[in-house]
Amino acid sequence: MTVSHHDLVVVGCGPVGAVAANLAGRAGLSTLVLDRSPVVFELPRAIHFDSQVMRILQQAGVADEVARDTRVWARSSFYGADGRLNRVHEWPPERPLGWAEHYLFYQPTLEATLRSALGRHPHVEVALGVEMVGMRQHDEYVELGLRDTLTGERRQVSAAYVIGADGASSRTRGGIGGDLADAGFDEPWLVVDLLADREIGAPDESEMFCDPRRPATRVPGPGRHHRWEFMLLPGEAPEHMQRPETIAALLSPWVSLDEVEIVRAAVYRFHALLARRWRDRRVFLAGDAAHQTPPFLGQGMCHGIRDVQNLVWKLAAVLRGAPPEPLLDSYQAERAPHVRQIIDMAVAAGRDICLLDPVAAAARDRRVREAAATGALPRTTFQGMPPLHGGLFSSTPGAGELFPQPMVTVGAGPWVRLDDVLPLAPVVLSTASSAADLGVPLVEIAPAQASPSDPRVQSGSVLPDWFIAHNARFAVVRPDRYVHGTADTADAAAALLREIDPAEQPVES
Repeated sequence: MTVSHHDLVVVGCGPVGAVAANLAGRAGLSTLVLDRSPVVFELPRAIHFDSQVMRILQQAGVADEVARDTRVWARSSFYGADGRLNRVHEWPPERPLGWAEHYLFYQPTLEATLRSALGRHPHVEVALGVEMVGMRQHDEYVELGLRDTLTGERRQVSAAYVIGADGASSRTRGGIGGDLADAGFDEPWLVVDLLADREIGAPDESEMFCDPRRPATRVPGPGRHHRWEFMLLPGEAPEHMQRPETIAALLSPWVSLDEVEIVRAAVYRFHALLARRWRDRRVFLAGDAAHQTPPFLGQGMCHGIRDVQNLVWKLAAVLRGAPPEPLLDSYQAERAPHVRQIIDMAVAAGRDICLLDPVAAAARDRRVREAAATGALPRTTFQGMPPLHGGLFSSTPGAGELFPQPMVTVGAGPWVRLDDVLPLAPVVLSTASSAADLGVPLVEIAPAQASPSDPRVQSGSVLPDWFIAHNARFAVVRPDRYVHGTADTADAAAALLREIDPAEQPVES
């Protein structure tokens, strides 16, 4: 029986686990990522991620490769019971986080790209076709029993920390005695993925048909991929919905079956669930192991990728010698309320969309159209992510917000995205030209009107305007690019920096 030790074991190599392992690899952690399946799951599941997730993929070193296989999603149109337009979410061309607001992707391709990238990291070991069959925690490490699903061979490994990214039926969650609280939504929908040789509908636009006769959605995936979702009506059996003649009738307004290739037609229950605890000592849950979100805002996979970005930098800091608390306690404290807020938004959207009473649906349409005409629609994730609260944030202006990522240049260098010139560590950014003399490790931001030869980071007006809007000279930004806090003086900035980086690691400019 072989025994090996790692800084981190990631259980599950779907998108969430693979992103966690790539981030850990970039942080220099010795990492083992395992998955019970020897191959990428061949059917599409998630189809959307947003600009923050693409920014995380940038940090993981895979964004440009992923972007080549996506379709930029420009707008989402919602139609009422009478077939007339209720409202349109259309995203502006500005890119505050450095990327387009929304992307559509094909999950098997994404997973293959993420797994391929793991080979770049010499300290990351990938074990596919291997399942976790036992887990026991000790004071200084976690002991895991693994089994090869093909040969039955067993081995023992240990790790300082474990991330369970092993999906909705998570063994890791079972291993820490976790359970899921029901957030009150459970609806069956038929999901149909197909390949077509022509565009169907607007190529960069999704459509939601809020029709009480049968709510439905059309989403254009990248390339030839398209998706439809149809709500099951009371009394309809999944077996009936998955018959070719039923699928043909449902798709008939758009395509006929003889011109497309059906990739998948399956009934899923759209759940809203949240784990009561995401951590037991050295073991953490992420992604569907910790929460399941109805798909109406396209945030299920996005949650999980945000989870592991939030967690991996904290684990890396602790493994470098930072005190474990409050760093590790802040993971659930920050992520769980954020996920719950978005689950609540998704549930509210789902209940509106799933109305089957024609009178209630007509009243909804009137309400939505009036709100759209006056600009009074409730905020959703289509207008950007809400900030984080609680956890490891100061009480200063801007704390909990994502710091913007404009295109920047240093001196006469090329224009790149801001994160590409920042270290993978806490960093202080400042517009104070004399700050370098005050002993604070920082990245200096040049004024908007600076000359091209200025050796400081230049971004046009985006970053100077951000500091003006927050009435601050310094911003302490975490490795996950959330603002820990803002300050007027270098001493105050240094104090904020010590709260998240007690070792005061030097910040490269």
